[in-house]
Amino acid sequence: MDSFIDYIKRSLSIPLPGDKAHIEVSPSRRPIASEQLKRSGRFTQSAVAVILFKKQKQTDWHIILTERQFYNGFHSKQISFPGGKQEEIDINLIQTALRESNEEIGLIPNYFELLGSLSPVYIPVSGFRVQPLVFHYLENPKFIREEREVAEIFTFPVDLLLDEKILKTTEIEIQGGLKLKDVPYFHINDKIVWGATALILNEFKYCMNGLNPNNIKKKHPII
Repeated sequence: MDSFIDYIKRSLSIPLPGDKAHIEVSPSRRPIASEQLKRSGRFTQSAVAVILFKKQKQTDWHIILTERQFYNGFHSKQISFPGGKQEEIDINLIQTALRESNEEIGLIPNYFELLGSLSPVYIPVSGFRVQPLVFHYLENPKFIREEREVAEIFTFPVDLLLDEKILKTTEIEIQGGLKLKDVPYFHINDKIVWGATALILNEFKYCMNGLNPNNIKKKHPII
């Protein structure tokens, strides 16, 4: 097995940083996921796929993100991982992530290797409990975009997460005209990656460094 994939699998098998990683990139006054889930009597189960792959004839590892289509809802035009709500046909959340990845971006479930899971994230505005699942895609991905839901599919190298310059803050206008100030986000492919997606990426960033926050500034030698 590739040393990076083996390393990530081991990192996901030990206690995760969870809230510590989430708080660093959370909008101000956003409830801590673990506390909100304890208080919430009802939530909708969902899953997203954090997909690692190598482009053909390249050695760098990449991650897949999507940009949602414009619609009248809380998450219009936001950047997200492939994923969605658990349906009755899904035996578990792993199947949810695989099904949604197939429906939204055309990836084949048989080519997914599950490496582990990250901490769940709670989205207050929609009442979703999001379970991030980390996969190794065993083939060079051939994307088929689901045009109704997905405006764009893009990828970026995982070592970009270790570049301190991509973590910035900005003002974001959400549904209803409310403006959130000093919102942390990752500047990736000239896009603003914030909210639940940023929380998941930041925890994955910890996993790339053995969950040791003192190592975050250092590029891991096996990437």
